[in-house]
Amino acid sequence: MSSIELTALDHPLLKDHKIQTRPSFAQNSSNARASRPSGISSVHIGLDDECPSGTVPIRRTTKEELLRAKTSFRKLFPSFYQANADNIIKPKFAGIFTGRKQSTVYHGGAGYISICNPAVEPGQFSSSVIAIEGGPADSFSTIRVGWMVNIDLFKDSFTRLYTVWGQAAGGISHGCYNTYCSGFVQTDTTIALGMVLEPISVVGGTQYYISLEINQDKETGNWWLVYGENGKTIGYWPNSLFTYLKNGGEIIGWGGIVYTTTQNMPAMGNGDNGELYSCHFRQVAVKYETGSGLNGSMDAPINVIKNKCYKAGDNSYKGLYWGYSFYFGGNGGDVNECSQKL
Repeated sequence: MSSIELTALDHPLLKDHKIQTRPSFAQNSSNARASRPSGISSVHIGLDDECPSGTVPIRRTTKEELLRAKTSFRKLFPSFYQANADNIIKPKFAGIFTGRKQSTVYHGGAGYISICNPAVEPGQFSSSVIAIEGGPADSFSTIRVGWMVNIDLFKDSFTRLYTVWGQAAGGISHGCYNTYCSGFVQTDTTIALGMVLEPISVVGGTQYYISLEINQDKETGNWWLVYGENGKTIGYWPNSLFTYLKNGGEIIGWGGIVYTTTQNMPAMGNGDNGELYSCHFRQVAVKYETGSGLNGSMDAPINVIKNKCYKAGDNSYKGLYWGYSFYFGGNGGDVNECSQKL
């Protein structure tokens, strides 16, 4: 076992965890996303040369960056008690969420996300997200993946691949971004969480996408991060980390999340909030049963979340290329105005 694996498993809940090198669904081609047509490709990411055997790529970090990552995590997931305080600015979301439906449990979610680079200042972040979640607020379980621009964390304004997991206990959220703490077990030898995504989509021009999915393994219950149309598995979150994701999630969401410590909210997506040129998701897909394939039927109830600054909509099935798709985003603005619902 490499030192990287030991670091990933340095968590009390993972003391006796056995490394899973490959998900069971990767061994069965029928578990591929059923709605994925041929000829659609996401951008290529990853190292040109694989890491040596027994090692995986992890961004070099400093003690200062680890502290910044912890602070950024607390902004995204303030404690349950702090979240009710008037002086806490909550992150803002725009996009779609599946409604809670009796006896319906979700075991995966996916989509092609257009890669954008929203304008962000220090004290702010802007991101896209695919999320699977469950449980009440004070013991909430969540996994989120997508791209992010976060100057405070990364000390640059690049668009980067990110993941985050969280588990609330006693009203306090535990977890972290990427591999800044133990939890996520990296298995791929070419893709590092936090790496820069490029090229960037052009408003009204060429669109570039990253294909991501969160997929629960039927045999182990672990949650896998999968990239690209060829189903490249990057790594997984062990099932034992979570209280309310052990047997699937209650809701899945797709869209954008922004945050600020200033009086102005940053741009979300590419800053546009119209149907024609906004940041968007294509081929949105869900997995209803472990062992089944991801599909774009979307027969679950869908809630569209938006506010005065950030819009989302036109969510519908649009044929083979687009699948189930929708747009999201906006240019931000005054904090109080961006907190007003439509």
